[in-house]
Order: sequence, then structure tokens, then C-alpha cells
Amino acid sequence: MIRPNRQNTALKLILFLCLFLPIAVTGNNVFANTSGSDVEEHSINSNLQISREFIRQYLSNEQEYKHHLELVQQFYKERNYKLAWFKNSELIPQADKLIEAIGHADKEGLSHQKYKVKELREMYRAYAALPASDKGKQQKQEELDVALTASYFNYASDFYKGAVDPHSAAGIEWEVKRNKIKLNKALEAILEEKENSPYYEFDALHEGYVQLRDALVKYRSIQENGGWEKVEGPEVVKLNDTAEVVLALRKRLLPQQQMNRQDTTFMVYDEEVKEAVTHFQKRHGLLVDGILGPQTYSALNVPVEKRIEQLVLNMERWRWLPRDLAQKGDKYILVNIPAYQVHVMENGKEIMQMKAVVGKTMHSTPVFSHKVQYLMFSPYWNIPNSIVANEIKPKMQQNRNWLESQNMEMVTTFGPNARRVPVNRVNWYTLTQDNFRYRIRQRPGPNNSLGKVKFMFPNEYSVYLHDTPADHLFSEADRDFSHGCVRLEKPADLATYLLRNKPGWDRQRVVQAMNASREQRVDLPEEVPVYLVYFTAWVDEAGKVQFREDLYDHDKALAQRLF
Repeated sequence: MIRPNRQNTALKLILFLCLFLPIAVTGNNVFANTSGSDVEEHSINSNLQISREFIRQYLSNEQEYKHHLELVQQFYKERNYKLAWFKNSELIPQADKLIEAIGHADKEGLSHQKYKVKELREMYRAYAALPASDKGKQQKQEELDVALTASYFNYASDFYKGAVDPHSAAGIEWEVKRNKIKLNKALEAILEEKENSPYYEFDALHEGYVQLRDALVKYRSIQENGGWEKVEGPEVVKLNDTAEVVLALRKRLLPQQQMNRQDTTFMVYDEEVKEAVTHFQKRHGLLVDGILGPQTYSALNVPVEKRIEQLVLNMERWRWLPRDLAQKGDKYILVNIPAYQVHVMENGKEIMQMKAVVGKTMHSTPVFSHKVQYLMFSPYWNIPNSIVANEIKPKMQQNRNWLESQNMEMVTTFGPNARRVPVNRVNWYTLTQDNFRYRIRQRPGPNNSLGKVKFMFPNEYSVYLHDTPADHLFSEADRDFSHGCVRLEKPADLATYLLRNKPGWDRQRVVQAMNASREQRVDLPEEVPVYLVYFTAWVDEAGKVQFREDLYDHDKALAQRLF
């Protein structure tokens, strides 16, 4: 399950002590004085003011820094252009914290080379090597100070907001609200050692991110040890079959097993192997039948390098999410599109989970966030003109009674003021999406395509969560069948939960409203955030890494920008 971060106070204290104890005590200062000069010799004024023009000129000549020019200038302006990283002409311990964080960027799925770690060290050595009397020492101090500030923004921006901006990158669909961190304020809090700042340390903002980061370490270890061998054999292998491929399967899925390759009993696809395959199928969103078939072969033979890439891509998506997923931090609904799953979260814990049906590739469910405002019980299905032109038009050409057979009607407009219109008013051969001037809707009833309730968060995509009469689809492994909306496995449960604090709305009342003959709107006592997101890798409650197929090629689009 994907869920938010729970802070570990003890771990944070250990990290703080490691990163912030005076380096003079530990002897590990990466910016240690290499000149042999004592502190008195460094008589450069630490309250020196850096000119705005100096900042502009320096950063404009540095490709890695210049896109942070505005932010750097704002940061120095707010501190009256005083040096940020020096005290008594010596670098403060926070500089070591920054350099340590940047040095470990690879474990965050980022490249430390991007953040110029080597150059910062060399800049300090060059500064420290000059005597205080050298006229160039002050300039090197200013350059190092600005370079450290720009390096912080360079790294912190990627760490907290993502290395790719999903809102401006072409081909990446992600309109979820962002983390609104003000990096200039965050840096000032670090320099002033305000431990109560949420960004005082480079801590991940979400537990889901931390879990993927830990998984990345394991999968990179597998890669360093040569990865895994391909599992190849007969097209289908099932319980009690004997095949040589079972040996490779045991090695892959049961590595702890002591196996004698000369013993033919290890070639038998027994209950232990079947259970291991079943578990693998569950972790990869496959049809769970315990049979080694084409889909399972395909998933087994995805190279470890590809799985590593998948982990890094999804860590990046976690960086795109706001620090507080719910506005008040209490409850929200999360729809993970490639997993075909809905999670209901409250106070950091999952209290409900259900299967979902999402949009097919040509009608993909959009990735965005909003707030559920009201429910519509026994709803009309107001059919988009695109569906009228593409799907209903051919039906009506063959049978003018088709609308009535589907409990549908043609009306002047959607809503309570709608008036029925005879179907013979329309030329069903020349009709197009643009010239159709009426509306078609499906009346409430057991076969209504929206089922018995829909969960509304009005948005530009006309997407919402709803019930469905096609319950059989929830037994499918791949559930991309809709026109973009999200169909729910347990709509009554979700409706009851959302209305639990509304007087008079218990489960019995909900069921009655769902089976009424008239449409009814019910406003929620408070709006509930909903996130429609796209994660193809995550770590579940049992600590197992889950992988899913790249349903809409969003991984592919992101990889082109990130790698």
C-alpha cells in the first residue's frame, strides 16, 4: 500500500548527531583547512555583503546553477546580501551536511555528479590555501558561498520537488497539486539551525518513498551480483509437471532452498513451487493461477536493470506529491491507476481498500487531484457527445428503439429542467459530436452504467468515481475498461464512510438511496481530498515490492526526461 511517512524520532536524532556535531571533534570535515594556516590568519570579514551583480555574473557562467539565479538572488536579498555559509571566516557545519547529502544523491535515485560535489571541495581547498593577505581570497570566499547556496537549491529542488517538472514537461501527465516548499526559507531555517523546520534535514517526505529507496538498495545489490538468469522452458508448466525449467524457477523464487540439480525431484512443479509462483503473480499484478505461463515468464524475465529504473521513476513521482497529502492531514482517497486499486486513508493509516476499473488506453484516466464534494445516488448517466457520436450513433442506425431498450432518453438538456425529445428529430447518419444539439442520458436503474451512486469532484476532465453494474470485471487481473472514470468495487462502503458524520445517514439509508427510482444529491459534511495517481512500483504492507505494467506509457515518457 502507498502511504505517508511516519517519523522515526530516534533515527532522526542519530542522523542529526552524525551530520551536525562539530567536525573539529569528529575529524571528518570534508572542507577541512588544507593550508596549514590558523584561524587568526583568515581575517576575511564573514559579514561581507555580496553584490547582486556579482551573483548574477557568477551564476550566469555556471550551467548547473543559472536556472536558480532568481531564487539565489531572493535568498541573499532577504539576508541583506550577507555571506551565508561562513562564521569567523570558517565554513559552518551545515556545509558539511550539504556535501554529505549531495554525496549520497545516488541512493535517492539522483546522480551526485549533477550537483558538482567535486568542484565544491576543490573551491574550498583553493580558498583555504590562500593567505589572508591575498587580494583574491575574498572573491574566492564569495564564489564558494554563492556556489554552496546554488548547490543547495540545485539539490534540494530535485530532492523535494523532483528532478523533472511534471507540470511543464511534454508527454508527462501529472496535474496533482505540488509540494509548495519555499526553498529560500528552508535554507535559512537550516542555516539558523531551526530544528522545528520540516526541511531542517534532508528527510524524505513520504514513507512510500523511503520504502522504494530501501528496495533500490536491494535491487542494485542484485545487479552488482550479476542480476538474475532468464527462466525459459515449455509454454505452460503446472502442478505436478516435470520440467527442467523448474530448476531455474526454484533458483529464482526459492533462493534459500538447498538444491541438488542431479536430483530429478527438484524438476517437479510441486506445491512449494506453485505457492512461490502464486506469490510472484500477486506481486506483479498478474492473473493468480499458480501456473507458469506466458505472462509469468514475461514478468520473470524483465531484467533487474529495468526494475531498478522502475523504482527510480516511482521515487521521482513521490517527490511530486505534496508533503501533506490531505489538507488537514486526516483523510483522503488515493486511486493508483496502474494497480487498479483505491485506498482510503485516515490519520496515516489505510482503513479501506477496494479494486477499481480505470480507463482504457484510448480513454486514459487522468492523473490529478481534487476534493470529493457530494454524492449522487441513483444517478442519471449524462452521456458525453463523443460517446453518442462514436458508439450510440451506429446502434441507432440499426435500431431506432435502441435508446429505449437501454433505459436511455434524448432530452433538451441535462439536469432537472430536461424535456424529452423524440429520437426521429435527429438524422442519425449525419450526426457528429459537434452538430448534435440535444443530450442523451440513461435513467436511474439497476443497469445504469454508473451503477447506483457516483462520487463527485467537478473537474475539467468530467471524471469521477462511481458504482457499476458490471461487477464481473473486478475478477479480471487487468481492469482498464472504462471511458476514463473510475468504477468502484465497494461503492456502498465508501459512501457510508464519507457520510458517517452526516446525521441520519447510516448504511441502511445509503442502501435505500442507492436503490431509489429518483436521483438524489447529498453534500458531504466536509470535502475529502482525492488523488488519482500513477505508481507502477511500491512496497506493500508486508514489505514486498509490487510492480505493475506501464498502462499508459507514462513510465516511458518520464524515463526519456529523467535518464
